[in-house]
Amino acid sequence: MTEIAYDRDADLSLIQGKKVAVVGYGSQGHAHALNLRDSGVEVVIGLKDGSTSIPKAQEAGFEVKNVADASAWADVIVILAPDQYQRTIFAESIKDQLTDGKAIVFGHGFNIRFGYIEAPEGVDVFMVAPKGPGHTVRREFEAGRGVPVIVAVEKDASGSAWDLAWSYAKAIGGLRAGGIKTTFTEETETDLFGEQAVLCGGVSQLVQYGFETLTEAGYQPQIAYFEVLHELKLIVDLMWEGGIAKQRWSVSDTAEYGDYVSGPRVIDPHVKENMQAVLADIQSGAFAKRFIDDQDAGAPEFKELRAKAEAHPIEATGKELRALFAWKQQDDDYTDGSAAR
Repeated sequence: MTEIAYDRDADLSLIQGKKVAVVGYGSQGHAHALNLRDSGVEVVIGLKDGSTSIPKAQEAGFEVKNVADASAWADVIVILAPDQYQRTIFAESIKDQLTDGKAIVFGHGFNIRFGYIEAPEGVDVFMVAPKGPGHTVRREFEAGRGVPVIVAVEKDASGSAWDLAWSYAKAIGGLRAGGIKTTFTEETETDLFGEQAVLCGGVSQLVQYGFETLTEAGYQPQIAYFEVLHELKLIVDLMWEGGIAKQRWSVSDTAEYGDYVSGPRVIDPHVKENMQAVLADIQSGAFAKRFIDDQDAGAPEFKELRAKAEAHPIEATGKELRALFAWKQQDDDYTDGSAAR
């Protein structure tokens, strides 16, 4: 049975009694740090010397230390650097600063699940993963709401790791919406699968194929863009609000009928078989190895795939159309590919 916790189920004073180092000040790092501080927690930011994030953290009023010094100072070390960098940061700057009674916290289980970081003895190891990007985690917290979190404990050296994990989840606002108990393995495998098969890989490929099908048939690219990409937000919002059933209830009868008769023609049983193969690669560690090996080599495959995707005709069409809109979504985290990565 699924276990769900809310604010009333957690003791905020537990994390308030700890010194917390947040390693990384990107999307999740800044949100966790600000929310923790607003919840009465003493927070220091850990960044490598020369990091471009140092001025941002200092402007927000945080003391910044290098990662080793921050880890030595802290009782709780929150590792929120990108997945591909975590094992190096841990080995070089965190591992030797761990003493019995400390805790390390992750926002995603990748490095623990695939063995790139081994949970040390004598230290609590847990995860609090918000189900939303950092700017949303922060915005919802400031509005008095929260983004749901999933919580796991890999190692309970103290015997009270779960209590501290729920306390941390409460401090970042997650238990206002609800926290679901999980494991590092379940979180990692389902998260990677969701990203690759549906949310990012699946949807992106479906949109591109739809655009190509219409434009190759002679339809205007601008019209194709509206029909297969722009309106997607309307459909996803309806699903988010009330599931697939609300989406089908909200659209026209023509659209609903087309959903039933044409959806299975496009997404046929072979697609599910391909999804199962993707899941198998995730479970076996094959995807993780491919990703990390490529990153270690300087990311040649990643950069080639990114450049190819950015050159797809739908991107030029979309950029042209969005420039004409009277409204624009402006998020500080979004660069539209123009800023240095």
